[in-house]
Amino acid sequence: MRMSVKLFLGAAVAVLLVWALIAPEPATGQESQGTGDRAGSNGDAGAGVTATSAGTAAEAGEDANQPGGSRAQVPLQPGSTLPPKNLKKVGDHWTPYDPPDPESFPKDATLHIIVPGDTLWDLADLAFGNPYLWPQIWNENRYILDSHWIYPGDPLLLPARPTVVSEVVPQGQEGAPPVELAVPPPAPAADETQEQDEAPEEALTAEAPEEEPAAPARQTSAPMPDAGAHAPRSVPKIEPLADEHDIRCSGYIARHDNKADYFIASQEEESKISLTEGDIIYMNRGQENGHVEPGTEYSIVVRIGAVEHPVTHKRLGIYYKRLGTVKVLAYQEYTAVGEITVACDDIRAGYDLVPLTVTPLPAKPAPAFSRIAPIDPDKPSGYIVHMEDNVARAGTGTTVDIDLGFDDGLKAGDFLMVFVQPEPRVSYKPLKADYMWGNTHLYAPETHVDYKNALPQKVIGQGVVLMTEKHTATVKIIQSVREIEIGDSVVVQ
Repeated sequence: MRMSVKLFLGAAVAVLLVWALIAPEPATGQESQGTGDRAGSNGDAGAGVTATSAGTAAEAGEDANQPGGSRAQVPLQPGSTLPPKNLKKVGDHWTPYDPPDPESFPKDATLHIIVPGDTLWDLADLAFGNPYLWPQIWNENRYILDSHWIYPGDPLLLPARPTVVSEVVPQGQEGAPPVELAVPPPAPAADETQEQDEAPEEALTAEAPEEEPAAPARQTSAPMPDAGAHAPRSVPKIEPLADEHDIRCSGYIARHDNKADYFIASQEEESKISLTEGDIIYMNRGQENGHVEPGTEYSIVVRIGAVEHPVTHKRLGIYYKRLGTVKVLAYQEYTAVGEITVACDDIRAGYDLVPLTVTPLPAKPAPAFSRIAPIDPDKPSGYIVHMEDNVARAGTGTTVDIDLGFDDGLKAGDFLMVFVQPEPRVSYKPLKADYMWGNTHLYAPETHVDYKNALPQKVIGQGVVLMTEKHTATVKIIQSVREIEIGDSVVVQ
Protein backbone atom coordinates (compact mmCIF):
# COMPACT_ATOMS: atom_id res chain seq x y z
CA MET A 1 0.00 0.00 0.00
CA ARG A 2 2.86 2.32 0.81
CA MET A 3 4.47 1.53 -2.53
CA SER A 4 1.27 2.51 -4.35
CA VAL A 5 1.17 5.93 -2.65
CA LYS A 6 4.81 6.61 -3.53
CA LEU A 7 4.21 5.56 -7.12
CA PHE A 8 1.16 7.84 -7.33
CA LEU A 9 3.01 10.86 -5.92
CA GLY A 10 5.95 10.27 -8.26
CA ALA A 11 3.65 10.11 -11.27
CA ALA A 12 1.96 13.39 -10.25
CA VAL A 13 5.29 15.18 -9.90
CA ALA A 14 6.39 13.94 -13.31
CA VAL A 15 3.18 15.19 -14.93
CA LEU A 16 3.63 18.65 -13.37
CA LEU A 17 7.23 18.88 -14.59
CA VAL A 18 6.24 17.92 -18.14
CA TRP A 19 3.41 20.51 -18.13
CA ALA A 20 5.75 23.27 -16.93
CA LEU A 21 8.15 22.50 -19.78
CA ILE A 22 5.58 22.48 -22.61
CA ALA A 23 3.15 25.23 -21.37
CA PRO A 24 3.18 28.39 -23.62
CA GLU A 25 4.53 31.68 -22.22
CA PRO A 26 1.95 34.45 -21.52
CA ALA A 27 1.52 36.85 -24.44
CA THR A 28 3.00 40.30 -23.95
CA GLY A 29 1.82 41.90 -27.17
CA GLN A 30 -1.18 43.44 -25.46
CA GLU A 31 1.13 45.10 -22.92
CA SER A 32 3.25 46.59 -25.70
CA GLN A 33 0.19 47.92 -27.42
CA GLY A 34 -0.99 49.71 -24.30
CA THR A 35 2.16 51.84 -24.02
CA GLY A 36 2.00 53.16 -27.56
CA ASP A 37 -1.57 54.39 -27.30
CA ARG A 38 -0.83 56.20 -24.05
CA ALA A 39 1.65 58.61 -25.62
CA GLY A 40 -0.97 60.03 -27.92
CA SER A 41 -0.70 58.36 -31.34
CA ASN A 42 -3.91 58.28 -33.29
CA GLY A 43 -2.95 56.05 -36.16
CA ASP A 44 -2.21 58.46 -39.02
CA ALA A 45 1.52 58.38 -39.65
CA GLY A 46 2.88 61.74 -38.69
CA ALA A 47 -0.53 63.29 -38.98
CA GLY A 48 -2.15 63.29 -35.57
CA VAL A 49 0.61 62.72 -33.06
CA THR A 50 0.79 65.72 -30.78
CA ALA A 51 4.18 66.93 -29.63
CA THR A 52 4.18 66.36 -25.89
CA SER A 53 6.56 67.37 -23.16
CA ALA A 54 9.67 65.30 -22.68
CA GLY A 55 8.46 64.20 -19.27
CA THR A 56 5.31 62.65 -20.71
CA ALA A 57 7.22 60.86 -23.43
CA ALA A 58 9.83 59.62 -20.97
CA GLU A 59 7.13 58.39 -18.62
CA ALA A 60 5.47 56.50 -21.45
CA GLY A 61 8.80 54.91 -22.33
CA GLU A 62 9.41 53.83 -18.74
CA ASP A 63 5.95 52.29 -18.40
CA ALA A 64 6.63 50.22 -21.49
CA ASN A 65 9.32 48.36 -19.56
CA GLN A 66 7.06 47.66 -16.60
CA PRO A 67 5.00 44.49 -17.06
CA GLY A 68 1.46 44.66 -15.87
CA GLY A 69 1.25 48.45 -15.92
CA SER A 70 -2.03 50.25 -15.34
CA ARG A 71 -2.53 50.77 -19.08
CA ALA A 72 -1.14 47.43 -20.25
CA GLN A 73 -4.55 46.25 -21.42
CA VAL A 74 -5.38 49.30 -23.59
CA PRO A 75 -5.17 48.20 -27.22
CA LEU A 76 -2.95 50.15 -29.61
CA GLN A 77 -4.94 51.98 -32.27
CA PRO A 78 -4.39 50.80 -35.87
CA GLY A 79 -1.33 52.44 -37.43
CA SER A 80 0.08 53.69 -34.13
CA THR A 81 3.64 52.99 -33.00
CA LEU A 82 5.26 52.72 -29.61
CA PRO A 83 7.02 55.84 -28.31
CA PRO A 84 10.83 55.82 -28.47
CA LYS A 85 12.55 54.84 -25.23
CA ASN A 86 16.06 56.17 -25.80
CA LEU A 87 15.36 59.75 -24.71
CA LYS A 88 18.38 61.98 -24.15
CA LYS A 89 18.79 65.62 -23.28
CA VAL A 90 19.87 67.79 -26.18
CA GLY A 91 20.39 71.38 -25.15
CA ASP A 92 17.44 72.31 -22.94
CA HIS A 93 14.97 69.60 -24.04
CA TRP A 94 14.58 65.82 -24.24
CA THR A 95 14.45 63.95 -27.55
CA PRO A 96 15.25 60.46 -28.88
CA TYR A 97 16.72 61.89 -32.09
CA ASP A 98 19.90 63.72 -33.10
CA PRO A 99 18.45 67.04 -34.26
CA PRO A 100 20.71 69.31 -36.35
CA ASP A 101 21.96 72.61 -35.04
CA PRO A 102 19.56 75.36 -36.23
CA GLU A 103 22.61 77.46 -37.06
CA SER A 104 23.53 74.88 -39.71
CA PHE A 105 20.38 75.59 -41.74
CA PRO A 106 20.67 77.87 -44.77
CA LYS A 107 20.32 81.53 -43.92
CA ASP A 108 17.19 81.89 -46.08
CA ALA A 109 15.49 78.78 -44.65
CA THR A 110 12.22 78.87 -42.72
CA LEU A 111 12.84 77.47 -39.26
CA HIS A 112 10.22 76.35 -36.74
CA ILE A 113 10.94 75.11 -33.22
CA ILE A 114 8.45 72.42 -32.19
CA VAL A 115 6.22 73.39 -29.27
CA PRO A 116 3.78 71.25 -27.25
CA GLY A 117 0.67 70.62 -29.33
CA ASP A 118 2.39 70.65 -32.73
CA THR A 119 1.82 67.85 -35.23
CA LEU A 120 3.16 67.42 -38.75
CA TRP A 121 -0.47 67.21 -39.88
CA ASP A 122 -1.39 70.58 -38.34
CA LEU A 123 1.82 72.30 -39.44
CA ALA A 124 1.20 71.21 -43.04
CA ASP A 125 -2.37 72.48 -42.84
CA LEU A 126 -1.26 75.85 -41.52
CA ALA A 127 1.85 76.30 -43.68
CA PHE A 128 0.54 74.81 -46.95
CA GLY A 129 -3.24 74.92 -46.52
CA ASN A 130 -3.40 71.12 -46.93
CA PRO A 131 -2.71 68.73 -44.02
CA TYR A 132 -2.13 65.81 -46.41
CA LEU A 133 1.17 67.43 -47.42
CA TRP A 134 2.75 66.58 -44.05
CA PRO A 135 5.27 64.18 -45.75
CA GLN A 136 6.78 67.29 -47.39
CA ILE A 137 7.86 68.49 -43.93
CA TRP A 138 9.02 65.05 -42.82
CA ASN A 139 11.09 64.67 -45.99
CA GLU A 140 13.04 67.83 -45.09
CA ASN A 141 13.73 66.60 -41.54
CA ARG A 142 15.00 63.04 -41.93
CA TYR A 143 16.54 63.04 -38.47
CA ILE A 144 12.98 62.32 -37.24
CA LEU A 145 13.00 58.53 -37.50
CA ASP A 146 9.32 58.02 -36.62
CA SER A 147 6.83 60.58 -37.90
CA HIS A 148 4.41 59.54 -35.18
CA TRP A 149 6.59 61.14 -32.52
CA ILE A 150 7.94 64.67 -32.56
CA TYR A 151 9.37 66.43 -29.52
CA PRO A 152 9.18 70.04 -28.29
CA GLY A 153 12.48 71.86 -28.73
CA ASP A 154 13.53 70.01 -31.90
CA PRO A 155 13.97 72.23 -34.98
CA LEU A 156 11.92 71.78 -38.15
CA LEU A 157 12.97 73.02 -41.57
CA LEU A 158 9.76 74.03 -43.38
CA PRO A 159 9.99 73.71 -47.17
CA ALA A 160 8.52 76.22 -49.57
CA ARG A 161 4.82 75.99 -50.34
CA PRO A 162 4.46 73.33 -53.08
CA THR A 163 3.09 74.32 -56.46
CA VAL A 164 -0.21 72.63 -57.29
CA VAL A 165 -0.36 71.43 -60.88
CA SER A 166 -3.76 71.87 -62.46
CA GLU A 167 -5.66 68.89 -63.81
CA VAL A 168 -4.76 67.85 -67.36
CA VAL A 169 -7.85 67.97 -69.59
CA PRO A 170 -7.83 65.49 -72.52
CA GLN A 171 -7.90 66.93 -76.01
CA GLY A 172 -11.36 67.31 -77.45
CA GLN A 173 -12.96 68.29 -74.16
CA GLU A 174 -13.93 71.74 -73.01
CA GLY A 175 -11.06 73.53 -71.32
CA ALA A 176 -8.33 71.56 -73.05
CA PRO A 177 -5.24 73.59 -74.12
CA PRO A 178 -4.89 74.37 -77.82
CA VAL A 179 -2.86 71.95 -79.89
CA GLU A 180 0.29 73.41 -81.43
CA LEU A 181 0.65 72.16 -84.99
CA ALA A 182 4.11 71.04 -86.02
CA VAL A 183 5.72 73.33 -88.59
CA PRO A 184 7.20 71.31 -91.51
CA PRO A 185 10.85 72.03 -92.34
CA PRO A 186 11.46 74.29 -95.36
CA ALA A 187 11.87 72.55 -98.70
CA PRO A 188 15.50 72.43 -99.93
CA ALA A 189 16.53 74.48 -102.94
CA ALA A 190 16.99 72.91 -106.39
CA ASP A 191 20.81 72.99 -106.32
CA GLU A 192 20.82 71.50 -102.79
CA THR A 193 18.57 68.65 -104.04
CA GLN A 194 20.96 67.95 -106.85
CA GLU A 195 23.95 67.86 -104.51
CA GLN A 196 22.08 65.45 -102.25
CA ASP A 197 21.32 63.14 -105.21
CA GLU A 198 25.00 63.12 -106.24
CA ALA A 199 26.23 62.40 -102.73
CA PRO A 200 27.58 58.91 -102.12
CA GLU A 201 25.18 56.38 -100.69
CA GLU A 202 27.21 56.05 -97.48
CA ALA A 203 26.47 59.67 -96.62
CA LEU A 204 22.77 58.92 -96.48
CA THR A 205 23.24 56.44 -93.68
CA ALA A 206 25.95 58.28 -91.79
CA GLU A 207 24.93 59.62 -88.42
CA ALA A 208 24.91 63.37 -88.07
CA PRO A 209 27.26 64.69 -85.39
CA GLU A 210 25.51 65.42 -82.14
CA GLU A 211 25.08 69.08 -81.35
CA GLU A 212 26.85 70.26 -78.24
CA PRO A 213 24.39 71.36 -75.56
CA ALA A 214 24.21 75.07 -75.05
CA ALA A 215 25.86 76.39 -71.93
CA PRO A 216 23.30 77.07 -69.22
CA ALA A 217 22.51 80.69 -68.54
CA ARG A 218 24.33 82.09 -65.57
CA GLN A 219 22.02 82.53 -62.63
CA THR A 220 22.47 85.38 -60.22
CA SER A 221 21.70 84.34 -56.67
CA ALA A 222 19.89 86.64 -54.29
CA PRO A 223 22.08 88.33 -51.68
CA MET A 224 22.36 86.35 -48.50
CA PRO A 225 21.31 87.99 -45.24
CA ASP A 226 23.84 88.95 -42.61
CA ALA A 227 25.45 86.12 -40.70
CA GLY A 228 23.91 87.30 -37.49
CA ALA A 229 20.37 87.63 -38.86
CA HIS A 230 19.13 84.33 -37.53
CA ALA A 231 16.13 85.39 -35.46
CA PRO A 232 14.07 86.79 -38.39
CA ARG A 233 13.97 83.28 -39.87
CA SER A 234 11.50 82.03 -37.30
CA VAL A 235 8.11 81.08 -38.64
CA PRO A 236 5.55 83.90 -38.54
CA LYS A 237 2.16 83.40 -36.91
CA ILE A 238 0.72 80.40 -38.76
CA GLU A 239 -1.53 79.18 -35.98
CA PRO A 240 -5.22 80.00 -36.34
CA LEU A 241 -5.56 83.50 -34.92
CA ALA A 242 -9.20 82.98 -33.91
CA ASP A 243 -11.47 79.97 -33.71
CA GLU A 244 -15.23 79.44 -33.83
CA HIS A 245 -15.49 79.95 -30.08
CA ASP A 246 -14.13 83.50 -30.46
CA ILE A 247 -16.75 84.21 -33.13
CA ARG A 248 -19.71 82.51 -31.44
CA CYS A 249 -18.95 84.18 -28.10
CA SER A 250 -18.20 87.71 -29.30
CA GLY A 251 -20.56 90.68 -29.35
CA TYR A 252 -21.67 93.14 -31.99
CA ILE A 253 -23.16 96.61 -32.35
CA ALA A 254 -26.55 96.73 -34.09
CA ARG A 255 -27.54 99.93 -35.83
CA HIS A 256 -31.02 99.96 -34.34
CA ASP A 257 -32.73 98.37 -31.37
CA ASN A 258 -34.88 95.83 -33.19
CA LYS A 259 -36.90 93.20 -31.38
CA ALA A 260 -35.86 89.69 -32.42
CA ASP A 261 -38.43 87.42 -34.07
CA TYR A 262 -37.12 84.34 -32.29
CA PHE A 263 -36.48 83.63 -28.61
CA ILE A 264 -36.17 80.75 -26.15
CA ALA A 265 -39.79 80.09 -25.14
CA SER A 266 -39.15 77.29 -22.63
CA GLN A 267 -36.79 74.47 -21.69
CA GLU A 268 -36.91 70.74 -21.16
CA GLU A 269 -35.78 70.81 -17.51
CA GLU A 270 -38.13 73.35 -15.97
CA SER A 271 -36.32 73.39 -12.61
CA LYS A 272 -33.07 74.72 -14.06
CA ILE A 273 -32.44 78.46 -13.96
CA SER A 274 -29.24 78.71 -15.98
CA LEU A 275 -28.90 76.67 -19.15
CA THR A 276 -25.69 75.27 -20.60
CA GLU A 277 -24.36 73.03 -23.37
CA GLY A 278 -26.50 69.96 -24.07
CA ASP A 279 -29.72 71.43 -22.67
CA ILE A 280 -32.87 71.14 -24.80
CA ILE A 281 -34.87 74.31 -25.41
CA TYR A 282 -38.11 75.19 -27.22
CA MET A 283 -38.39 78.05 -29.71
CA ASN A 284 -41.38 80.29 -30.38
CA ARG A 285 -41.43 79.65 -34.13
CA GLY A 286 -42.18 76.57 -36.20
CA GLN A 287 -42.66 75.37 -39.75
CA GLU A 288 -45.52 77.71 -40.51
CA ASN A 289 -44.00 80.93 -39.19
CA GLY A 290 -40.23 80.56 -39.11
CA HIS A 291 -37.01 79.23 -40.58
CA VAL A 292 -36.48 76.16 -38.38
CA GLU A 293 -35.10 73.42 -40.63
CA PRO A 294 -33.03 70.89 -38.62
CA GLY A 295 -29.40 71.99 -38.50
CA THR A 296 -30.15 75.73 -38.59
CA GLU A 297 -28.09 77.63 -36.01
CA TYR A 298 -29.03 80.72 -34.00
CA SER A 299 -27.00 82.92 -31.67
CA ILE A 300 -28.36 83.47 -28.17
CA VAL A 301 -28.02 87.21 -27.57
CA VAL A 302 -28.82 89.66 -24.82
CA ARG A 303 -29.12 93.43 -25.06
CA ILE A 304 -26.41 95.25 -23.09
CA GLY A 305 -26.93 98.94 -23.89
CA ALA A 306 -26.28 101.86 -26.22
CA VAL A 307 -22.77 102.69 -27.44
CA GLU A 308 -21.53 106.23 -28.10
CA HIS A 309 -18.53 107.13 -30.24
CA PRO A 310 -15.60 108.09 -27.96
CA VAL A 311 -14.49 110.94 -30.26
CA THR A 312 -17.63 112.30 -31.94
CA HIS A 313 -19.95 111.32 -29.04
CA LYS A 314 -22.61 110.27 -31.54
CA ARG A 315 -24.75 107.21 -30.88
CA LEU A 316 -23.44 104.19 -32.83
CA GLY A 317 -26.13 101.66 -31.91
CA ILE A 318 -27.02 98.93 -29.41
CA TYR A 319 -24.44 96.45 -28.19
CA TYR A 320 -25.59 92.82 -28.06
CA LYS A 321 -23.56 90.08 -26.42
CA ARG A 322 -23.56 86.54 -27.80
CA LEU A 323 -24.09 84.00 -25.03
CA GLY A 324 -24.00 80.80 -27.08
CA THR A 325 -25.42 78.85 -29.99
CA VAL A 326 -28.65 76.88 -30.48
CA LYS A 327 -28.98 74.20 -33.15
CA VAL A 328 -32.47 73.24 -34.37
CA LEU A 329 -33.18 69.52 -33.92
CA ALA A 330 -36.83 69.24 -34.98
CA TYR A 331 -39.85 71.43 -35.65
CA GLN A 332 -43.60 71.33 -35.27
CA GLU A 333 -46.24 73.56 -36.82
CA TYR A 334 -45.66 76.64 -34.64
CA THR A 335 -42.74 75.62 -32.37
CA ALA A 336 -39.32 74.04 -32.70
CA VAL A 337 -36.92 72.00 -30.54
CA GLY A 338 -33.26 72.97 -30.30
CA GLU A 339 -30.10 72.08 -28.39
CA ILE A 340 -27.56 74.47 -26.88
CA THR A 341 -24.31 73.47 -28.57
CA VAL A 342 -22.11 76.33 -27.34
CA ALA A 343 -22.47 78.16 -24.00
CA CYS A 344 -20.32 81.24 -23.40
CA ASP A 345 -22.14 82.76 -20.43
CA ASP A 346 -25.30 82.52 -18.36
CA ILE A 347 -28.23 81.47 -20.63
CA ARG A 348 -31.87 81.69 -19.59
CA ALA A 349 -35.29 81.20 -21.12
CA GLY A 350 -36.63 84.35 -22.76
CA TYR A 351 -33.32 85.40 -24.35
CA ASP A 352 -33.37 86.40 -28.02
CA LEU A 353 -32.21 84.26 -30.93
CA VAL A 354 -30.72 85.73 -34.12
CA PRO A 355 -29.50 83.87 -37.23
CA LEU A 356 -25.84 82.85 -37.08
CA THR A 357 -23.40 82.68 -39.99
CA VAL A 358 -19.87 81.64 -39.06
CA THR A 359 -17.10 82.55 -41.49
CA PRO A 360 -14.01 80.48 -40.56
CA LEU A 361 -10.88 82.60 -40.67
CA PRO A 362 -8.08 81.31 -42.91
CA ALA A 363 -5.01 80.04 -41.10
CA LYS A 364 -2.53 82.43 -42.68
CA PRO A 365 0.50 84.18 -41.25
CA ALA A 366 -0.16 87.58 -39.75
CA PRO A 367 1.59 90.50 -41.43
CA ALA A 368 4.83 91.60 -39.86
CA PHE A 369 4.27 93.65 -36.73
CA SER A 370 6.54 96.61 -36.10
CA ARG A 371 6.25 99.31 -33.49
CA ILE A 372 7.82 101.83 -35.88
CA ALA A 373 5.80 100.93 -38.97
CA PRO A 374 4.48 104.03 -40.80
CA ILE A 375 0.72 104.52 -40.99
CA ASP A 376 -0.62 104.54 -44.54
CA PRO A 377 -3.01 107.52 -44.80
CA ASP A 378 -4.76 105.98 -47.81
CA LYS A 379 -5.95 102.91 -45.87
CA PRO A 380 -9.34 102.93 -44.06
CA SER A 381 -8.93 103.99 -40.44
CA GLY A 382 -11.21 104.35 -37.44
CA TYR A 383 -11.41 104.02 -33.66
CA ILE A 384 -11.95 101.41 -30.98
CA VAL A 385 -15.42 102.20 -29.67
CA HIS A 386 -16.23 99.31 -27.30
CA MET A 387 -14.52 96.52 -25.37
CA GLU A 388 -15.69 93.08 -24.38
CA ASP A 389 -17.39 92.98 -20.94
CA ASN A 390 -16.95 96.76 -20.69
CA VAL A 391 -13.37 96.44 -19.47
CA ALA A 392 -11.36 99.65 -19.21
CA ARG A 393 -8.29 98.36 -21.06
CA ALA A 394 -7.56 95.55 -23.49
CA GLY A 395 -4.57 93.33 -24.24
CA THR A 396 -3.68 90.27 -26.29
CA GLY A 397 -6.69 87.94 -26.67
CA THR A 398 -9.31 90.60 -25.87
CA THR A 399 -12.24 91.27 -28.20
CA VAL A 400 -13.04 94.88 -29.12
CA ASP A 401 -15.41 96.68 -31.50
CA ILE A 402 -14.44 99.36 -34.03
CA ASP A 403 -16.36 101.87 -36.15
CA LEU A 404 -15.49 100.27 -39.52
CA GLY A 405 -17.67 97.67 -41.28
CA PHE A 406 -18.29 95.96 -44.58
CA ASP A 407 -19.54 99.21 -46.12
CA ASP A 408 -16.06 100.57 -45.41
CA GLY A 409 -14.40 97.68 -47.27
CA LEU A 410 -13.67 95.56 -44.20
CA LYS A 411 -14.13 91.78 -44.18
CA ALA A 412 -13.50 88.87 -41.83
CA GLY A 413 -9.81 87.92 -41.76
CA ASP A 414 -8.46 91.43 -42.39
CA PHE A 415 -5.64 92.63 -40.14
CA LEU A 416 -5.51 95.98 -38.39
CA MET A 417 -2.83 97.98 -36.62
CA VAL A 418 -3.72 99.78 -33.38
CA PHE A 419 -1.94 103.07 -32.86
CA VAL A 420 -2.14 106.24 -30.80
CA GLN A 421 -1.28 109.81 -31.53
CA PRO A 422 1.83 111.06 -29.71
CA GLU A 423 0.96 112.74 -26.47
CA PRO A 424 1.80 116.43 -26.13
CA ARG A 425 5.02 117.27 -24.40
CA VAL A 426 4.57 117.64 -20.67
CA SER A 427 5.42 121.20 -19.59
CA TYR A 428 7.59 121.45 -16.56
CA LYS A 429 8.01 124.56 -14.50
CA PRO A 430 11.27 126.05 -15.71
CA LEU A 431 14.11 125.83 -13.28
CA LYS A 432 15.77 129.03 -12.23
CA ALA A 433 19.45 128.85 -11.50
CA ASP A 434 22.07 131.55 -11.65
CA TYR A 435 24.94 131.11 -9.25
CA MET A 436 28.66 130.55 -8.99
CA TRP A 437 30.14 127.20 -8.09
CA GLY A 438 33.81 127.54 -7.62
CA ASN A 439 35.02 129.30 -10.68
CA THR A 440 32.01 128.27 -12.86
CA HIS A 441 28.92 130.37 -13.42
CA LEU A 442 25.97 127.90 -13.61
CA TYR A 443 22.64 128.58 -15.31
CA ALA A 444 19.40 126.60 -15.62
CA PRO A 445 19.48 124.12 -18.58
CA GLU A 446 17.67 125.29 -21.70
CA THR A 447 14.93 123.06 -23.22
CA HIS A 448 13.38 123.15 -26.67
CA VAL A 449 9.85 122.43 -27.94
CA ASP A 450 9.02 121.47 -31.54
CA TYR A 451 5.85 123.27 -32.59
CA LYS A 452 6.32 122.79 -36.33
CA ASN A 453 6.48 119.05 -36.96
CA ALA A 454 3.89 116.37 -36.20
CA LEU A 455 5.42 113.38 -34.43
CA PRO A 456 4.80 109.88 -35.91
CA GLN A 457 2.02 107.70 -34.54
CA LYS A 458 2.88 104.99 -32.02
CA VAL A 459 1.92 101.45 -33.08
CA ILE A 460 0.81 99.57 -29.95
CA GLY A 461 -1.03 96.49 -31.20
CA GLN A 462 -2.41 94.30 -33.96
CA GLY A 463 -5.83 92.73 -34.45
CA VAL A 464 -7.77 90.45 -36.79
CA VAL A 465 -11.39 91.04 -37.87
CA LEU A 466 -13.80 88.32 -36.69
CA MET A 467 -17.17 89.57 -37.97
CA THR A 468 -18.46 92.72 -39.66
CA GLU A 469 -21.66 94.72 -39.54
CA LYS A 470 -22.56 97.64 -41.82
CA HIS A 471 -20.40 100.25 -40.09
CA THR A 472 -18.94 98.29 -37.15
CA ALA A 473 -16.82 95.18 -36.74
CA THR A 474 -15.63 92.81 -34.01
CA VAL A 475 -11.84 92.51 -33.73
CA LYS A 476 -9.62 90.19 -31.68
CA ILE A 477 -6.36 91.69 -30.42
CA ILE A 478 -3.55 89.28 -31.33
CA GLN A 479 -0.58 91.42 -30.27
CA SER A 480 -0.13 94.33 -27.91
CA VAL A 481 2.89 96.12 -26.49
CA ARG A 482 0.92 98.18 -23.99
CA GLU A 483 -2.63 98.54 -22.76
CA ILE A 484 -5.21 99.42 -25.41
CA GLU A 485 -8.04 101.78 -24.54
CA ILE A 486 -11.32 102.96 -26.03
CA GLY A 487 -10.57 105.82 -28.41
CA ASP A 488 -7.30 104.38 -29.72
CA SER A 489 -7.04 104.42 -33.51
CA VAL A 490 -6.99 101.49 -35.96
CA VAL A 491 -5.94 101.25 -39.60
CA VAL A 492 -6.23 98.41 -42.12
CA GLN A 493 -2.87 96.71 -42.52
